[in-house]
Amino acid sequence: MKKNLIKLEWYKIKYPYSISLFISIIYSCLIILPFTSGYDYNHNIEIWQKSNQITDLIFPLIVVLPTCWLMYYERKNNFLIYTITRVSPKKYILYKLLVVSLVSALIIFIVSFVGLIFCSIFTSNIELTGIELQGYDRSLNQFGGYYLANNPYLYGLVLSLWRAFIGAGIGILGFVFSLYINNIFIVLTAPFVYVFISHYILSILGVPYYSIITSFDPSTLAVKAISIERLLVGPVLLLLVIFCTLMYFSKIKKAKIYEI
Repeated sequence: MKKNLIKLEWYKIKYPYSISLFISIIYSCLIILPFTSGYDYNHNIEIWQKSNQITDLIFPLIVVLPTCWLMYYERKNNFLIYTITRVSPKKYILYKLLVVSLVSALIIFIVSFVGLIFCSIFTSNIELTGIELQGYDRSLNQFGGYYLANNPYLYGLVLSLWRAFIGAGIGILGFVFSLYINNIFIVLTAPFVYVFISHYILSILGVPYYSIITSFDPSTLAVKAISIERLLVGPVLLLLVIFCTLMYFSKIKKAKIYEI
């Protein structure tokens, strides 16, 4: 039953998900091109870092658009009512949540790491003048700078896995919205709005290192502002928002997922 439910959920989203994954991979590769000139780099991986500036903002859309629409339409079309005779509502929702979290993590990991591989191959002949012009390796002053300079693939792999974890959290947030909200536009954009507004507010408060965007891309701030503890705050705040959203709709508003 477990494998069948997981396969069924994957079958429902595999085409829009595959299309979104393909488009996102193309984007992650092409976005590197404008950053190959006009900057002084110490290592090729810095081009990949620089190109991530836009991805840092739109990654919630990459996660939510191909996945969280399904639950909304199953509720809207009363499809959920017909599943009650075959599987318990709680189990059905949990398996859908599992699939959403896994594919959300996967798309972020693939987009991030494939972008790094493409950057390493495509920019292999680009002249790196940063060390010559600055007199030192500036990348060593970044968070994880030693690995960035000496083992870029390991750095990119670990960072991509960490981003996948954050992507799973964003996917769960979008899924929670899809359980209760009856507006598809809000369902698909709410996680993006949360990431943008929370980053803006935390920046105004003088603690941008607590932002989920900083957690997603530590290179956005100086190394002295970054620590492992601070990078964990963004995901913790995200989990808190997920919990509060769930409690608000289920306990305070007493909204129902299944309308029988």
